[in-house]
Amino acid sequence: MSHWKNPIINLGMIKAGTPKKVTFEALPGMPTIESIKPYCGCTTSQYDREKGLLTITYSNSLIPMQVKGMQAINKRIDILYTNGLTEVLTIQATRTR
Repeated sequence: MSHWKNPIINLGMIKAGTPKKVTFEALPGMPTIESIKPYCGCTTSQYDREKGLLTITYSNSLIPMQVKGMQAINKRIDILYTNGLTEVLTIQATRTR
């Protein structure tokens, strides 16, 4: 059972080169968060405990020239709660040039 309204957010088709922000909304009764760890350096997090909102900024850099066509992405954010439980939030998209 997820502690978030939408643990997976799909941005659909996005143009590479412009940062994207997504916000995950916590459900009532969520355990206290100990740490938030974006899986790679292309994402950063900012958590507003009072509002229960976790904002993730995805840098969405340009697609390397050697990559042909569109690029599917799945960005993982690991949540560790103080009770020892963990949860994974995911941002999905298909990037175009």
